[in-house]
Amino acid sequence: MKAFLAIIAQTVRSAVRAKVFHILFVLVLLAVFLLPMTVSGDGTLMGLVQISLTYSLGIVVALISTTTLWLSCSQLSREIESYNIHFVLSKPVSRAMVWFGKWCGIFLMHTLILLISALLIFALIQFRVKYETSRGRFTQAEVDKLDKELRVGRRAFLPEPVNYEQQVSEEYKKDFEQYKSQSEESAKNSIRAKLRQKDGEVVPAGVKTWTFKNVTKDSDILFLRYRVYSGGTQANSQKNIPAFWGIKDPSAPAGVTDPFSIFPSYVMSGTFQEIKLTPNCIDTNNGNTVTLRFYNPPKGSEFWRGTEAASAIFQPADGPAILVAVSSFESNYSRAILLAIFQIAFLAALGCTVSAAFSTPVAAFVAVTYLVIGLSVQAAIDAPIPNGDGTFMYQHFYDKPLHLFAIGMGKLVVSVNDLDATSDLASGRLVEGKRLLDSFLWLLIFKTGLISLIGVWILNKRELGAVIRK
Repeated sequence: MKAFLAIIAQTVRSAVRAKVFHILFVLVLLAVFLLPMTVSGDGTLMGLVQISLTYSLGIVVALISTTTLWLSCSQLSREIESYNIHFVLSKPVSRAMVWFGKWCGIFLMHTLILLISALLIFALIQFRVKYETSRGRFTQAEVDKLDKELRVGRRAFLPEPVNYEQQVSEEYKKDFEQYKSQSEESAKNSIRAKLRQKDGEVVPAGVKTWTFKNVTKDSDILFLRYRVYSGGTQANSQKNIPAFWGIKDPSAPAGVTDPFSIFPSYVMSGTFQEIKLTPNCIDTNNGNTVTLRFYNPPKGSEFWRGTEAASAIFQPADGPAILVAVSSFESNYSRAILLAIFQIAFLAALGCTVSAAFSTPVAAFVAVTYLVIGLSVQAAIDAPIPNGDGTFMYQHFYDKPLHLFAIGMGKLVVSVNDLDATSDLASGRLVEGKRLLDSFLWLLIFKTGLISLIGVWILNKRELGAVIRK
C-alpha cells in the first residue's frame, strides 16, 4: 500500500508540473467565477440560470475531461521513454500496481477539481439568484416559477403508445398492388409512417386524446409539456394559435358524458409550452391514470381571432409529456456530477491503456479515435425512427442489419454523450437512478474494467528494454 500511495503522489506531482495543468487551472477559474456572474441569458430568471448551468458546468466538465485524457495519455508513455519506470520496477512493485497507481492519481486529482468547481458554480448561481432578486430585477413569482420548473428534478411520463400493427397489416393487404414493388417490411414501414403522421395531426374541429399511466402522485408540482406546430413544421408557417386542453376529472360522476375541464390558451406554435396541472387530475382508482385532450377550434370560429384555421401538428419527440417533481435540485445536481465523475474514471482508464502501448502523440490519436467511433456508433443507434412499440422504422433492407450491428458495437464502445447531464439540469429533468446504475455497471465496472485489464496486460507484455530514448 505504501508503494501504491507513492505512485499516486508522484503521478499527481508530475501532472501538476505539466503546463497543460496550469492552462486548465486558469480556464477553470474563468469558467467557474466569470461565467456565472456575467451571463444574463434572455433577460429572465429562468434564462439566467439555464445559461449559467449550460455554459459554466458544461465548459468545466469539458475542460477537465480533456485534461484527464491528455495527461493519462502522456503519463506512462513519458515514464517509459525517459526510463523512469525502470527504476520503479526494479523495486518489489508489480506493473499492475504502477498502472493502477497512475490511473488512480489522475482520477483523484481531476475528481477533486471537478467537485470543488461544481460546488463553487452551484453556490455562485444560487447567490446570483438571491442577489438579483433582492435588487428587484426579478420578482418572487419568477423565483417560485424557477423552483417549480428548473431548480427541481422532474420525471417525464409519456402517453401510452399507439399500436398501429393491425392497421398496417390491413392497409398492406388492401393496397397490396400498390406496394408489391417494395419489400413487405419497407412497405409496412411506409404505411406506419403515414399512420403516425396522420395520428399526430388534429384538423380544425378535431380532437385528440392521450392517456398517461402510472403517473407518480408524490408531488403537487405537475406540468404538461408539449410543442405543437400550425399547419406544418416549417418555421415560416408558425403563428399564435388557440390551444385548448381538456383534462379529465376522475371525480366526475359516472353519468357525465364529457368529464373534461377545458383550459383555453393562446400559444406561439413551434415552441415548447408548459401548463401547470393539479394532482387531482390523477385517477388513483385506475392505475394513476391521467387523460388529456387537445381541441382544435373549427374554421370560422372566433377563437382563431381572424387568422386562417390550420391543423395542429404533434410530433412524437415533442410530447405531450407530464413532468412530475420527484427530486430536489441539489439531489439532481449531485447526480449529474456523479455521471461526470464516471466519465473522468473512464477517460483516465482509456488514456492509461493507450499510453502503456504507444508514445504520447500516438496514444492521444488512438484515444480520440476511439471516442469519435463511440459518438458515431451512438448516432447510428439513434438514427432509425422508433415506432413507439419497441420496433424501428427502416427505410432500406440494409438499414436493419446495420442498426443491429451498431447496437452490438454500442455494447463495447462508450459514447461520452451518454454521460452528459447538463441539458437535463438546465431543463429541470431528473437524472434517473436507472441511468446512474446502468452507467455504473456497464460503463464503470464492465467497460472501464475491461479497458483497465487490457491496459495492465499491455504493460505486462511490453518490452521496456526495447524502448529507445529520443
